[in-house]
Amino acid sequence: MINSQPPSGMRDTLPNALRQKQRIINQIKNIFEKFNYDPIDTPVLERVEVLKGKFSSEEENEKLIFQIQKRGEKSEEGNDLGLRYDLTVPLARFYVEYQDKLPKVFKRYCIDKVWRAERPGKGRYKEFYQCDIDTINSDSNLVEVETFIVLIEALKLFNFKNLSLKVSSRDFLLKFLESFQIKDLKSFMTILDKQDKIGFEGVLKELIEKGFDENISKNILNLLQNETEFENYCKDKPEIQNVINQIKEIIDLTKPFLGDTNIYFCKTLVRGFDYYTSTVFEFYSDDLQSTIAGGGRYDKLTSIFNDQKIPACGGSIGIERIFGLLENQEIQNEKQSVLIALFDESMKKDCLELLNILTQNNINSEIYLSADKLGDQIKYALSKGCKYLIIYGPDEKQKGIITLKNLETKEQIEINKEKIIEAIKF
Repeated sequence: MINSQPPSGMRDTLPNALRQKQRIINQIKNIFEKFNYDPIDTPVLERVEVLKGKFSSEEENEKLIFQIQKRGEKSEEGNDLGLRYDLTVPLARFYVEYQDKLPKVFKRYCIDKVWRAERPGKGRYKEFYQCDIDTINSDSNLVEVETFIVLIEALKLFNFKNLSLKVSSRDFLLKFLESFQIKDLKSFMTILDKQDKIGFEGVLKELIEKGFDENISKNILNLLQNETEFENYCKDKPEIQNVINQIKEIIDLTKPFLGDTNIYFCKTLVRGFDYYTSTVFEFYSDDLQSTIAGGGRYDKLTSIFNDQKIPACGGSIGIERIFGLLENQEIQNEKQSVLIALFDESMKKDCLELLNILTQNNINSEIYLSADKLGDQIKYALSKGCKYLIIYGPDEKQKGIITLKNLETKEQIEINKEKIIEAIKF
């Protein structure tokens, strides 16, 4: 027998849960549209060289990319296509290809599935949704500010409490660490990015284990924790101070529009992908102990296609995290609908005419497909979450009436057939 379960790290979605997901996606889309972002659609498959273009490490590529073997006679030549692992690399390719047909500054959103060849775990899947907004071809810091405002507007839909917005810059950290003659910047930053999970003591321990000088590492971490000492260290270093001022301006511009959300300069924030060039940010929920949105500026990503460094900045809502929260709640059926009972096989045509009346008036409806016992038909209606059951048999037809049963209140009435639309209320 063939296993009927979905592949490891992937999930099926039942109708009510999918309807709930679609409602959430549509609400977020409406907010993105309100701020004048445009939708685009790109293939789920990309050329392997496109997907590998932003990483120098083959190990990272192997963790991310589902590669697809060439077909037919060319099958021995290796892999030429792969499933997209995010929505940002396809956007960069899309922009380079069509920039002459797009506005000077292009603002896009996309909510769609991506795939990563990582080992699945709790809350981590090989197939999942991403929910992105991006702005391309502007280096104005208003892009960051608008991105923050749009994302917080979307997050308000879910009544998150105790939110904070961490803002930093890769450019800041690079210049700051270079001032200490740190050579392996990537490794140092990768460990530093774990600070919110393992604390500064844990970061120091890992840095020493990685071979970084203990005294220099202690000095760096002490400055990052002590604001007065940090300011004194940076004030006579213009390159570092200029970046700090840029971050502070973004924070000052954003603060009046965030409501109760706390925004601050988080000096240890790095974020994972290598394509970020300067601003990086995360929305963090203290209640959930989890990041629920994040992103940053990536001003060099298009250069893998044409050597042009086009400024770009974007953010992504952790929509799968939100879906996961909803899965822990009882999912209500949000589809308001009607079942037309088939009381007698001779009533097929009459029931179809009634179905047409209902659907033409935008009432979700269906006919029970065989003349089973009425109890079985009611059971089916309840399993579908129908609010109403219509009984229209030969007796009702002769009298010119319809029996309408409210399955929620158990109330049952007889009405003229012509008044059925008026009687159905959701």
